[in-house]
Amino acid sequence: MIEIATSEDFDAIAALNVSAYAEFAPKLAPGGWEVMQKNLQNIAERSRVAQFMVCRTGGDLVGSVGYCPAGNGDPSIFRPDMAAVLLLAVHPHHRGKGLAKALTAACIVKAREDDGAASIGLFSSELMTAAQRLYRGLGFEFESELPMRLGLRYFRFVLPLTSNIRRT
Repeated sequence: MIEIATSEDFDAIAALNVSAYAEFAPKLAPGGWEVMQKNLQNIAERSRVAQFMVCRTGGDLVGSVGYCPAGNGDPSIFRPDMAAVLLLAVHPHHRGKGLAKALTAACIVKAREDDGAASIGLFSSELMTAAQRLYRGLGFEFESELPMRLGLRYFRFVLPLTSNIRRT
């Protein structure tokens, strides 16, 4: 079951993010993992523009995602009419159970029904091939390559939310 995170969850989300992304550490440019960890752990700061949702199993937080309403995303990555999916993370021991799909789908629903966004976007690195398969399976399409960071290529994926088009 997906629920809205509270500020009491922020430390657990930060720890989950580090666990979920640690597999990429050896493939980053020198010093990259230290930079990435800071980005993965700044949940309180990100919560100013994004709402976090979590999944729990037996009381343990095992999945999380940040949803950023249209207009609140990083303008160097997201257009003003684009909602965003941020920091999708599932604990390695809980992968393959559909949690990432459910969390991403919850963001799509919020963008479409609550926010009325024209589209929803996300970015992913060249290393995150499993995530990219998930996003494509949900209808996201590759839109563009972003500037390299941490020695990796990054890509923006976008899902148009055409049901929001008003007919006159």
